[in-house]
Amino acid sequence: MEALAFKCERCGAPLEVSPETIVAVCPYCGFPNHVSGNIKTEEIYIVPSIDKNAIARAFWRAVDDDFDLKSIKDEIQIVGIEGHYSPHWTGLVHVYGTVRYMKREEECHTDSKGNTHCQTVERHYTERVDENLRLLGSARRQVKSFGVDDLIMHYSKTRPDDRRLLDLEEGEWERIKLEILNTEMDEQQAKLIMREDAIDVIRNRFLAKSDKIERFNIHADEPKNVRLVLLPMWTVYYRYGNSIFQTVFAGWDGKRVAATEPMNVFRQAQYLTGAGVGIAIASFGAALFSSSPVFAVLAIAGGSALGWFAGSKVLEGQRIERERKGVLG
Repeated sequence: MEALAFKCERCGAPLEVSPETIVAVCPYCGFPNHVSGNIKTEEIYIVPSIDKNAIARAFWRAVDDDFDLKSIKDEIQIVGIEGHYSPHWTGLVHVYGTVRYMKREEECHTDSKGNTHCQTVERHYTERVDENLRLLGSARRQVKSFGVDDLIMHYSKTRPDDRRLLDLEEGEWERIKLEILNTEMDEQQAKLIMREDAIDVIRNRFLAKSDKIERFNIHADEPKNVRLVLLPMWTVYYRYGNSIFQTVFAGWDGKRVAATEPMNVFRQAQYLTGAGVGIAIASFGAALFSSSPVFAVLAIAGGSALGWFAGSKVLEGQRIERERKGVLG
């Protein structure tokens, strides 16, 4: 039996459709073709991308601005630049309710002799939640690739302008056209996930500021202003030595959001020193086990963790940099 072939409703070009595809965007004319599921094609929006040459220039600017990469610039070779639009559902979710939590705090007082005494006390708080959360999540079920979470974080900070996909003229689409990844979750599925994610956002917020959540009574309304947004994401692959590294850019402003980078000799020395310090701390703890078991266990555990972390970084031979955190991992 011959497989069913899908063609673009506007230009008749063949469409690549998987069993999970909800909306297939024609790679030739950009028309969104509804294949299955509950989705409104008029609610599909796109954040236009800058072109490949602009991304290449952004990459070399990032190299010049990076202390480690600048010193090896002449040995770096770009081997590929790939861009695509990834589909994301966005919507506004109203969350409300109350949270009761416990937090351990240090309480100090000074006696009549001027001596300060401190003790840890458990304090209980109840807070009311009533706010609207703007959420953005992937419309695909596959495991996320490197840099996707960082791209979403940058989008949340910059809020770039978007355009309704149906409003783009054919010539305009030709200027910003990239491969568009298939949408695999429809609006109803996205709404269910948004409600769960909104509650998780509130839960994680209170987990971060408390020692124990005693009562969590939070509800999420039906998401509003739900629409599908196509975000441009570019990845530059480059060679240094015998290894390939990658840098991810937001397609709307050319901002570097995540990167894997070679580890120079200075970085390797830092991590080797950290590994040595960790081993020394663990050894010191083991020597004190008979006289101070509690301190010894803490020293062994802390030293081993430091040694393992630093040693694993040396073995990786690369570092990961994320602009949103401003730190190296």
